[in-house]
Amino acid sequence: MHKEQLFDHKKLQLYSLLLLLHLHNNHASKSKLCSVLKITSPTLNQLTEHINSFDSQILTTTRHEVILNLPYSSQPITTLNHQILTSSLRFQLLDIYFKYSRLSREEIADLLNISLSSTNTLISECNKFLAEFSLEIKQGMLRGSGLQYFYFYFYWSNYSNGIIKDQLMISDHGFKEFAAKRLGSKLNIIQTNQISLWLTLLSFKHELLPHHLAQVTSTKLWAKVKETALYRALCDYFRQNWPFLERNVSDYCSYLTFIFLNTHSILNYPVTEINSGLSQTNTQQLLTQITTILTNSYNFSDDFFELQQSLYYTINKFLLLDGYYYTDDLLSLESQKSSIQPFEEKVIDEILHIPLVQNFKLSPDKQAAIRENLKLIICPYKNQKRYQIKIGVVSQLTISSRHAYIAELKTLLNKGHNIDVSDYTEEKHYDLIVSDFDFNVSIADKPPILLLDDLTIKDNITRLEHVVAQIEGESFQSLLLK
Repeated sequence: MHKEQLFDHKKLQLYSLLLLLHLHNNHASKSKLCSVLKITSPTLNQLTEHINSFDSQILTTTRHEVILNLPYSSQPITTLNHQILTSSLRFQLLDIYFKYSRLSREEIADLLNISLSSTNTLISECNKFLAEFSLEIKQGMLRGSGLQYFYFYFYWSNYSNGIIKDQLMISDHGFKEFAAKRLGSKLNIIQTNQISLWLTLLSFKHELLPHHLAQVTSTKLWAKVKETALYRALCDYFRQNWPFLERNVSDYCSYLTFIFLNTHSILNYPVTEINSGLSQTNTQQLLTQITTILTNSYNFSDDFFELQQSLYYTINKFLLLDGYYYTDDLLSLESQKSSIQPFEEKVIDEILHIPLVQNFKLSPDKQAAIRENLKLIICPYKNQKRYQIKIGVVSQLTISSRHAYIAELKTLLNKGHNIDVSDYTEEKHYDLIVSDFDFNVSIADKPPILLLDDLTIKDNITRLEHVVAQIEGESFQSLLLK
């Protein structure tokens, strides 16, 4: 699910205009904005006027350009985006279904001050993206499993700029102390905030828990979870700290929180893994196979533990939960597409073609979400690929200028590639020859030759990146038999 799906059409245009200006260094031509947003010039004028009606300092329009005058993270723009979001009917509908467990369509229409036919259309629109989370607005209720309900609203709170947090008294309910004493985990600020929000949601909507309990008690996962040490520890926590719950409901809270702790990095990772009993499950098999593919392609060295931790929670999230919240906006994701290199694409494709992954018959939405997660996990290690690209430099420059030229090549490429750049010698093998002049000399192993006379020219840098990325992609070695 993308944040944009929470906006009505007009609200989305306002939000997208501000974001697009931010992504283009705070200014863009009117023709560019109209093209990307798929709107006419009169509509663009209406949008800029609407935004400036909130605060006249935000935008300046010239004959050909629109200029964003304030930083995107500044308080006026943050406040404006918040107002745009909360005025969206889709947002308001989801907020209503958090506050009220059951409402008729007539009651919804009255609350939103819209017609019954508009209400039906609105519910239909929301059900399209709720389906990804196995949720549905039907017969006056938001229907689906308890796990999916709380997972959806946990992330929705972050998407909605903390609206839920404003409605509730957020508390860790004694869990931070329990984690330190019983679970060997000292929680940091982020971890404390996350578990506090999760537990506060459970507490606030605890009247829904008995209704959802019957759906899970006969499942295989429930039986497996009940045998684990982490589940038993959580049962002790809820019985001691939540005496208002009946025992079976308390156990259900333990089950839900067990899933949450295995899909989010809250506790000490080894404590979570060892005490969750998932070693013989699909999680462990996938963790082993994905790690094998990644370590065949990258040298993680001291980062191996961090890699395993990221993969563990990512795999569990996709195995145990339906739906995925993208942290980036659609426009941001679109602008980042060019940053993914052929080598990374091949690694991710290899992972998605693991037979066990193929057995899950993943939906296109889930495949796209997995790709995005794997990209986030892999990208920090771009320059730690096992295959090192060797670049030989043929130059007419003086020694000092040539060394500066080689240093600049290294600077340009080191962030995203494992490279070795040196003066060309006939004794060495090279993947690429780079020269600052056009020469006609026979080279034994015939690597590609790239003429780059000036490294300050953007097109030259783009060509260099493209050629190196292509060579790197060709170096990928698949482990899967065809």
